[in-house]
Amino acid sequence: MVNELKIQNNLIIVPIKEKNKRKQNIIQILLVSLQNMKLSIIIPVYRTQNTLKRCLDSVLSQSFTDYEIILVDDESPDNCVKICDEYAQNDKRISVIHKKNGGLSDARNAGINLAKGDYITFIDSDDAIAEDTLQPIINELTTHPTIDILEYPVQERVGHPKEKLLSFHPKEYEDALSYWLEEQAYNHTYAWNKIYRRNLFANIRFPKGKNFEDALTIPMLIGLIPTEHSSSQERSIQPKIRVTDVGLYLYEWNSQGITATATYEDVLNLYVGHTLSLIHLFKQMKGRESEVLSKYRYSLENFMVQILNTLLDLYDLSGKYETTPPLMSRVKWLKEQYSIKSYKLKLLNILGYHHLCKLHHLITIIRMYL
Repeated sequence: MVNELKIQNNLIIVPIKEKNKRKQNIIQILLVSLQNMKLSIIIPVYRTQNTLKRCLDSVLSQSFTDYEIILVDDESPDNCVKICDEYAQNDKRISVIHKKNGGLSDARNAGINLAKGDYITFIDSDDAIAEDTLQPIINELTTHPTIDILEYPVQERVGHPKEKLLSFHPKEYEDALSYWLEEQAYNHTYAWNKIYRRNLFANIRFPKGKNFEDALTIPMLIGLIPTEHSSSQERSIQPKIRVTDVGLYLYEWNSQGITATATYEDVLNLYVGHTLSLIHLFKQMKGRESEVLSKYRYSLENFMVQILNTLLDLYDLSGKYETTPPLMSRVKWLKEQYSIKSYKLKLLNILGYHHLCKLHHLITIIRMYL
């Protein structure tokens, strides 16, 4: 006969009376965990001793508390190691991984491997989240339990003259193509302002040693680009995606960060990611071209312009042309469907890729001296 239930260490402890008094004991029976941890927050740490406390305090001050924080010290040479360990000693929800330096992607992957939450999110250690961000986001996931990815607003480039708010009108998407074009997701392939169902990472990791890794990984997570484990018959995963107007990620401008100090190799990673997205976007458009163009033609143009701008930046950085950009044939196809609005795409059709690169480079040099 069960006399009472007690809770200890998140387990249900059940005292049971045996008929034989000589065997009367309190037998602990593990029935079930009271509930799974809701959220794993992965924070890669490297050379951010001046901002790490602000980042951590922004999480620890949240009204929502059912989370774990995984700090991944990527062999940071500054005081970050001490800060990480001090915070972990003071809060049992915080764990620290001290690992050999492998870059941002490798640090995120290390956190993913240890995550135990139903959902995963990322915060860069030079960024933060606004007050009372997590609770309304979790409420959204509770209200919409079939959602696999939830994207929330961002205050972009905090402290920079071009600071702006990226906001959304709440909406759900069943397919990657609609989300990518309607929300112009190619403009915000950030890993961090999103909550992911943890099982999405079963066969997906960030590419080690590459910057602008989000541009390749996010399209895989949303189902636009197939994963390496997809069969020839399997297009990709197909998660349900929702954008919301609650919560706020604070993307702090860092003049020494990856975005501000991008090299040719970094921009090339961005180009490869977006080009793969373009190729697979056209594959998903097959058979529904008229529908897509009627709804998203200008967003599709904007995406192509973004890829073109990346190609022009690559030429500025290296003086080299990229080999047979897939963008060219897609722009040519678009021109055959209707009159293109973008002047840059029009120039690309008129001048060609090589001449446009030279013209853009000349204009860039002239602007430097004005």
